[in-house]
Amino acid sequence: MELTRTAEPQINFAVVDLGSNTIRMTLYDVQEQGGFQALFSEKRMAGLVNYIRSGSLTREGIEVACSVLRGFQRLLAQFGPVPVHVFATASLRNIRNTEEVLAAIRENTGLEVEVLSGELEARYGCIGAMLTCPLAGGAVFDIGGGSTEIVRLENGKIVSAQSLDIGSLNLYNRYVSELWPSRPEIDELTSAVRKKLRKADLLKKPSPFICGIGGTARAVLKIANQYLEKPESNRLLTVAELDRTAAMLLDRKNTARKLILKNCPDRVHTILPGVIVMTTVTHKLCKEQLYISRYGVREGYLCQKLIKPGI
Repeated sequence: MELTRTAEPQINFAVVDLGSNTIRMTLYDVQEQGGFQALFSEKRMAGLVNYIRSGSLTREGIEVACSVLRGFQRLLAQFGPVPVHVFATASLRNIRNTEEVLAAIRENTGLEVEVLSGELEARYGCIGAMLTCPLAGGAVFDIGGGSTEIVRLENGKIVSAQSLDIGSLNLYNRYVSELWPSRPEIDELTSAVRKKLRKADLLKKPSPFICGIGGTARAVLKIANQYLEKPESNRLLTVAELDRTAAMLLDRKNTARKLILKNCPDRVHTILPGVIVMTTVTHKLCKEQLYISRYGVREGYLCQKLIKPGI
């Protein structure tokens, strides 16, 4: 069940997701009885994965992260004292100098950053998704810039949670030479994603219904709603509708260009690798419909760590 705002006393919490592609902050109004409402959200396309050299985040990349966090702190200062909780995903999990980066952020901003394991990131994402999309079975997926998380569900319980190193931005960096992938690069990308999924712990047979979360899924949904002339509020796509949208995007013609620039200009270089992951994952997991939740890892983290620990 979705948690909603009540008239009870509240406290504000800011939750920051330090991701490989984007750094997002949401300020929440949290009620004593566990309800919450997002007051506002800010996003910066930091692209930290672009600053990794020889497996380590460069000094320039560390300064980018610190600069974004300081900007968020200045913004939050307008609201008085607000507790800030920062977590990092593949952005800091998959580098060699994690401790160095954490120390630099602490020194430059005073903030402590919790680095989530891939499994924990997947679980938090599932908890957040199920606030708006209660699933008895099936799966939840989250396509980020540096990784993709997949959670399997049975009888409303998590039975497996895993993280795969296939993200929209790291795939772009590995396989794409220009702004958009060529047809051979699209084939190579698709093959790489399929190879990763063959080794993953997925559903034994496709589920009728799955849930997607994260910026890539939301961007594809936004484009699909316009392309398929659906209401802006729509959050459901059939597998066939996703395929139609993906085919249009991967055709890379004027319709695709216009829709991308109109709906997600900050993802102009990552949306095609992202839609390849999304369609490939969906075909492995789902045979009918997918629901794109507006909630995800941040809301799962909020519920698990700050509102009702242990849920």
